[in-house]
Amino acid sequence: MNRLGLLLLVVPGIAAAQPRKDSVDARRKASTAQARFELVRRQNLPLSYTGSGECDARIGRFCQWNNEYDTIEAKLPRVIRRAREGLIAALDSAARRSPRDGWITGQRVRYLIEARNDTAALRVARECRAAEWWCAALEGLALHEAFSGAASDSAFARALRLMPESERCRWTNMTAILDFQHQRRFKKVGCGKNDQVAERFWWLADPFWSIDGNDRRTEHYARHTMAKIQEPARNAYNLAWSNDLREMVVRYGWARYWTRGPGNGLEPTNGPISGHEATPNYHFMPVSMSADSTPAVRFDLDLDGSSERYSPAIARRVFEIEPQIAVFRRGDSSRVVVAYDVSARPELDSTRVTGALVIARDEMSPMHVSADSAERRGALSVVVDSRPQFMSLEVLNAANRRAAGWKRAVLPLKGYRPGSVSLSDPLMFDPSDSEVADLESAMRTAIGGNKVRRGKVGIYWETYGLARTDSAQPVSLTLTRVQVGTMRRIGESIGLASRSSPLTIRWNQMMALGSVTARSVILDLSLIPKGRYLLRIETGAGQKTANASTRVIEID
Repeated sequence: MNRLGLLLLVVPGIAAAQPRKDSVDARRKASTAQARFELVRRQNLPLSYTGSGECDARIGRFCQWNNEYDTIEAKLPRVIRRAREGLIAALDSAARRSPRDGWITGQRVRYLIEARNDTAALRVARECRAAEWWCAALEGLALHEAFSGAASDSAFARALRLMPESERCRWTNMTAILDFQHQRRFKKVGCGKNDQVAERFWWLADPFWSIDGNDRRTEHYARHTMAKIQEPARNAYNLAWSNDLREMVVRYGWARYWTRGPGNGLEPTNGPISGHEATPNYHFMPVSMSADSTPAVRFDLDLDGSSERYSPAIARRVFEIEPQIAVFRRGDSSRVVVAYDVSARPELDSTRVTGALVIARDEMSPMHVSADSAERRGALSVVVDSRPQFMSLEVLNAANRRAAGWKRAVLPLKGYRPGSVSLSDPLMFDPSDSEVADLESAMRTAIGGNKVRRGKVGIYWETYGLARTDSAQPVSLTLTRVQVGTMRRIGESIGLASRSSPLTIRWNQMMALGSVTARSVILDLSLIPKGRYLLRIETGAGQKTANASTRVIEID
């Protein structure tokens, strides 16, 4: 079988019929030009001595590792840049002779993206005259690379609807990018299996709910598109295409550039070739997740040895922050307050950031959004029904492509029953000369996390559901140390360190009848040793109807 026959065999369905002789000749010349370029690339790759010595994942013939310091792209030699320009020109010429050839169109999009010419790649994709589904997939790929998430989502949805069933099954199967624990729990996910679970995974893995489109899902389909482009073509590794290469692309993305290790005296240009995906990259799939009526989710963006990784197009640098979260009752609903502070983070040193709080019951429910377009420190709030919800805090600096986030489940207030007394979560704030008498005042100076400095700190909370006979209630505030270090425990046991005793304050408080009672106090923590403490506020202490609210804080 000749080379041309092989190419036509392995890419069924992406090219329209090409009966004319010049179309066959155009494909042959395009294929020859592509193979020649990859040869030039291999012979002139920049040298690199990077390598971890061990694999985070071994996939077939490949060793994959995550290197957080591999963020500076090696300078591309001029000979490769010129050869790529020549290849693009040759592919353009072949496309004019054979405009319906999906293979040629795919290679044009691929190398234009590689050359950072996203505008031209999108133009080529939109001029595509091959199979309709393939043209839609190429457009989705180009739009994704151009940061057009919602439009990319729509293009891939059209491609999935039109593509052959076997291809759609391959693209929607997300089992390979799930951790082993999820694979063992759910078995196959996608391709008609556990489709509801797949939708939950994609929704949770989307880095930014406040931005239209699902960036992580379009990346998945973009990777499948790029794998389809590369499958019947020569590659920089000079290896035959196989399932291990496809799996590498689907799980970690396609290589954005290549380097070569040192060879030997006889073959100096025959060192091992390394492909470098977009970096820094992160693990956006949840490491644990519940799919039942009580939501729970946990993430680890920097998980080593992860089943997938992604470098978001919108924000190359992403880090987790731990905000302060407090829930307050508003009739039958709950007001969720989230306070954040990224002012000390060098990654977000610009004064213009966009903070957004997004809360939703599930992937099918409407999203409730609160946004602040200027501050690196602030408090956002959303009123939702009093059921378990998922929340995403997103702080984005689009200009510098930096982002911070926190995505977790939010549960309603515990211990609430109609007609009973209950407490809100405590909300910590920086005290000022003015009195804090309501939630709005506390939010203006809310502390953006659960870590506080030694000194004065304000505590705000609310009490609900009091009857007339409850107009005066005993209230206590206790601060108890938790997780004392081993050396300190030893020191306490032999008398070299003083034992920490709980700090307790008690008083009687007049309550508003049948509504909301707001209260704030100022604590002076100047003499409190550094460490982790349990803050506990209790009303009705000593009574059968006692209610408490807690927060773990760290005094620094």
